[in-house]
Amino acid sequence: MPTALKTRFACALLGGFTAAAMCLAPLRAASAQNAVVNDKRSPQQMIEEYRRVDGYLSKFKLPDQRLLLIERYLKHALPAEEREELLDQGSQLYATQLMLYADDPVRSKHYQQKVQQFLTDHPSADTPAIQVMLLQADYNRGEAAVTRWLNDPSDKESLAEARSDFQRIAPKLVEYHKSIQKRIEEQWDVIDRMPSGTGRETREKVVRELEGVVGRAAFFGAWSNYYLSLVEDTRGPSQYSKIAINLFRGLLDLKIDPKATTPWHEAADPNRMGLEQEWRARALIGLGMSEILDDNVLDGQRCFALLEAGPTSAEIVDQSDYWYCRGLINAGKLDAAADFAKMTIQDFQGNTSPGKTSLCVLLADTGLREGANNPKIRDMGIQGLIGLAKLGHHSAAIQLVEKYDLDLENSQGFYMMWLVGQQEFAEAEKSKSDDDYRKAQAQLRDALTAPEAKKDLLSASECRYTLGWCSYRLEEHAEAGMNFQDAVSGLKGPNPGKAAEAAWMAFVSYQALAKEEPRYGLRAIEVLEDLKRDFPNHQYAQKADYFIAKLQQSRGSMTSSIRQLQSIAPNDPNYWSAKFDLCNLLRQQIDQASSEDEKKELAGQLKTVADDLESRLNQDSAPEDRISGVVRCLLNVSDLARKNILPAANFAKYVGASKALVASLPPDDRAWVDYHYQALMLARSQKNEDEVATHADWLLKYAKGSPYEQSALIIRALEIDQQVAATTNPDMPLLEEGFDIYSRLVKHLGATSGAVKQSKNAKVACSKAADFAEQLHRWSDAATYLRVLVDAYPKEQEYLQRLGRVEFTLQNYPGALGHWRTLLVGLNKGDEAWFEAKYYQLACLQQTDRDQAKTVLEQFELLHPDWGLPPWRDKIKTLAQQISGSAGS
Repeated sequence: MPTALKTRFACALLGGFTAAAMCLAPLRAASAQNAVVNDKRSPQQMIEEYRRVDGYLSKFKLPDQRLLLIERYLKHALPAEEREELLDQGSQLYATQLMLYADDPVRSKHYQQKVQQFLTDHPSADTPAIQVMLLQADYNRGEAAVTRWLNDPSDKESLAEARSDFQRIAPKLVEYHKSIQKRIEEQWDVIDRMPSGTGRETREKVVRELEGVVGRAAFFGAWSNYYLSLVEDTRGPSQYSKIAINLFRGLLDLKIDPKATTPWHEAADPNRMGLEQEWRARALIGLGMSEILDDNVLDGQRCFALLEAGPTSAEIVDQSDYWYCRGLINAGKLDAAADFAKMTIQDFQGNTSPGKTSLCVLLADTGLREGANNPKIRDMGIQGLIGLAKLGHHSAAIQLVEKYDLDLENSQGFYMMWLVGQQEFAEAEKSKSDDDYRKAQAQLRDALTAPEAKKDLLSASECRYTLGWCSYRLEEHAEAGMNFQDAVSGLKGPNPGKAAEAAWMAFVSYQALAKEEPRYGLRAIEVLEDLKRDFPNHQYAQKADYFIAKLQQSRGSMTSSIRQLQSIAPNDPNYWSAKFDLCNLLRQQIDQASSEDEKKELAGQLKTVADDLESRLNQDSAPEDRISGVVRCLLNVSDLARKNILPAANFAKYVGASKALVASLPPDDRAWVDYHYQALMLARSQKNEDEVATHADWLLKYAKGSPYEQSALIIRALEIDQQVAATTNPDMPLLEEGFDIYSRLVKHLGATSGAVKQSKNAKVACSKAADFAEQLHRWSDAATYLRVLVDAYPKEQEYLQRLGRVEFTLQNYPGALGHWRTLLVGLNKGDEAWFEAKYYQLACLQQTDRDQAKTVLEQFELLHPDWGLPPWRDKIKTLAQQISGSAGS
């Protein structure tokens, strides 16, 4: 359901150590135990000192220290007016902190406890702003309860809990919204009469913080009334749905003017609604669902059309159909939901996403639960199952079939026949019965004869992939290879990982026949060559050349090679190297094994070989390469134990055995890298932080570029993040290390737009590398990473702003200008961020097109005679003097 509003603040220390010490010294003095008792200052002296110290703390953005200062000074005997001033500031600060950390469970709980104690000590400090923030926690509980009930209408306990929560908090949030809104209006009246200066700016800051609180009151008040309508079973127009609609429309500035000649939806501009901000997008979702609940489905559809037309994040757009359908179902409009389901699911062509998956589960769960006596609604459930099958989520579909005890034996059509075949294959995988595999095989063959299979290449390829496994399990290798090979083309684009797996299994199937029938050896080589070409970066492609060589040399199968190596006697001069090769071949076969039983059988053989080698090794006289080989065999055993292919107790045992041997090897021996990686994994599993740090540091220093480096980089990156977060002024060595670690991590995760779009970790690492580069003033490095992020997310405000600033610093004015123009189109006019974008637009034009700069400046002065918001107001004024040669008005 809609997540909490997300607010980002960057806390940076703006001054040096000297100034910080000046502002903290009085605070330390005030915290002494006997300060209140022995303080001889007059109340006026105390309040003056409080304001001076608070000014310093405010400048350095230290809210926790400001709150501590307020609570210390409140222990003194102060005049009523000054005491009221401190209480008011404390209330505002606590409300701000609650809003800032609303999405951080730990910090949110910490501040809730602090607020409760503050209000207990000072009841008069209670304000609507604080209460709104405290009610958010209640809202989150109620939302969780109502979600459980909506997903399981028989859950009456969750229904009762949700009803109790929303009956209590919904009216409070509405009332607080009204009272805070009234206060904001009164404060702006006062501000409008104040002269420019610090006093006015301070009051404006307070009012803007209140605007954030009133926005939350409206957002959560609207959703609370929507949910209250559901739990009170008042579907259709009601006071609750109308309150929700009014609050959502107010938030989005979509209020309906009865005198307007243009319909509201035609006047609304999705590009001006700030839909790139998640909370505004979710408010529009709430409005659409509330309109549907209020029997205004057409306006609900218009809301979702605006959502998809605006600069909304791809993640939320992906969820749009789910929320629209959820709105119909919540409103009891199941027929409309069924019509929507049929129209939507028929257009699915693979390419799964969280939104599509959630929609299919919703349709299946609701339709199968509610459609026992209504064929149309039951068909909605079937459409959900078909959608899950199309998306490749067969296990989820099968779980729903089993949950509602559906009999699909006589189902018609490719998708349902395919789903039955998947269900039968899952049963065969459990039973390992040839009869069960044959039953699944026959069902999947029949499914592929259906007309839909010829129209949906991806789904048909998924079906052939499973059919290939049926044949492989039955040792019908020729048919298995053919089905696996045919599946590759359809899977290649949408699911390259599975396509590579299918190609590999085609090779494995053909290879099994190659010894007896050489023609299949040629097919196996062709498959491997295709695999190298189509999936050059896949792990299987790395192995292809080896197996091609083996096949071309006609040296028999891997199994034959293993048997041959196992037969070499201890007195053979090649005994040790043969056993090392045997361990490597066994490990390769384990990685390729098709069943857990086969893996465990092979792993047991590998362990036996490793144990035998260790028992024969004389560490004092053995050559280094022999010790190194034994260490790597032992570490293979530990890795298999770590992956639970061998008993888990062997993990620590074999890492320990390796440690005793590796110590006698030179520091550049390759066994050291394997040892430190396995020791790192062991320390992590044992939660031994000191050992984790030791092994991670070693890998960072000596395993650069190796696959093992990535794990160490991630661990060190998290440590650096914690250290940076713990201080307001991180030192240069820490920042330098942070940049080094994240830039190395980016090399592993990918530093292309495609990589950061596909991987959240790559996105975070790229952003972090840029962030450290910015703090170090390494502008070219920062620009390199930020350009990748903007290329991947061309409408992301944060990345555009950061890159715009960096490009400007690098004097790449044309490049910077493009980013600031993009922001000017997407941002709300009048926001501080908009004025920043306008400043940089003018500054770039000053360098590239002075005449255009003058034109833009004239337009700005006409629309903003007050020169905008601080701090950009004064900066734009100064820039205007440089552009036009006059001071402006």
